[in-house]
Amino acid sequence: MRHWRRAADIKQQRLADILGVTQATVSRWEKDLQSPAPFQQKLLCDMMTHNRNFRLDQALKRLVSQSRQRVHLIEDRSHRLLCSSGPRQKEWQRDETELLGVSLWRFANREIAAAEKKLHHIGWHDDQSDHILFANSPRDGAPMRIVDRYILWERFYLSDGRAVRLTTGFDQKPTAD
Repeated sequence: MRHWRRAADIKQQRLADILGVTQATVSRWEKDLQSPAPFQQKLLCDMMTHNRNFRLDQALKRLVSQSRQRVHLIEDRSHRLLCSSGPRQKEWQRDETELLGVSLWRFANREIAAAEKKLHHIGWHDDQSDHILFANSPRDGAPMRIVDRYILWERFYLSDGRAVRLTTGFDQKPTAD
């Protein structure tokens, strides 16, 4: 496993994050002091047998984190925050560290909830649609500040197979590209 991880340029911490364990656990696996659970073994096997580009995942995180737009990346089904831009953190009036790995669903307003419900009908989870733009009503109070008048969701997959959603906020309706 260590040889594969190094050849794929994956840090122990990144692999630990993907598999839901600590970096120390990955280290123990590599030293044969402990074995992964069956579901982790399957995921590792899938990862090792496919040519996945984990560097693209890191580039995406860097682009989101350094963006000047209000943007964040979540896991598509769980809504867990993976990363966010500085302008998004300023909007939320919270540091990213307190929200990383936390589902943002509890902060959704009516328009976001309605758009989420619509995803099933447009084939979002069946890969028939990969983006949706909708109007939104800003909220200036609890539970979380939302200033976006329009929200664009774009769905794609990370190298480990997880579906993610890039969320971008706009003050005015964006023009079609």
